[in-house]
Amino acid sequence: MQFPLEAQAEFWKQMVADWSMTLPQPNPTVPALSQLAIKLGAAILISHSQSGIYPFQAAALDTTGIAGIVSIEPGGCPPATSDLAPYLKMPILVLFGDYVDLSSRWAPRLRGCREFAEAVRKRGGRTELVVLPEIGIKGNSHMLMQDRNSLEIADWLYAWIDKNIEQKRQ
Repeated sequence: MQFPLEAQAEFWKQMVADWSMTLPQPNPTVPALSQLAIKLGAAILISHSQSGIYPFQAAALDTTGIAGIVSIEPGGCPPATSDLAPYLKMPILVLFGDYVDLSSRWAPRLRGCREFAEAVRKRGGRTELVVLPEIGIKGNSHMLMQDRNSLEIADWLYAWIDKNIEQKRQ
């Protein structure tokens, strides 16, 4: 286990209630994210967990300004049977840590994301799904950015972005 158990009490102090079901529908975050990407140009949309689907939903609205998507342990990916055209235009990384297959809550999400990634690849897209233990990085929790090896994961992510996403340099 990479999560520093001695820091667990501090971690719990950071928890907030899950208010996602109280958001207005349609969720205003998605068009706002799309508009921000357009304004920024060449944005890499990075998400985690509950917000994992937002970059995909923003790309479904408009791919303008989105250079790529990195979704870390997303609560879900677009269905493999949905319109995949927006996702063919950009590199996408879907990243999961360890123990996902052991969770009745997360295993179906991983399965759905695998199906999405495979469907996009079959259509010629550049989507990659990585489960960290499969590349030799083991013991990570859902909170990859707070695990003991978070800098190693950050370096790995940076290298993936540098290799796969064309960034406009100023």
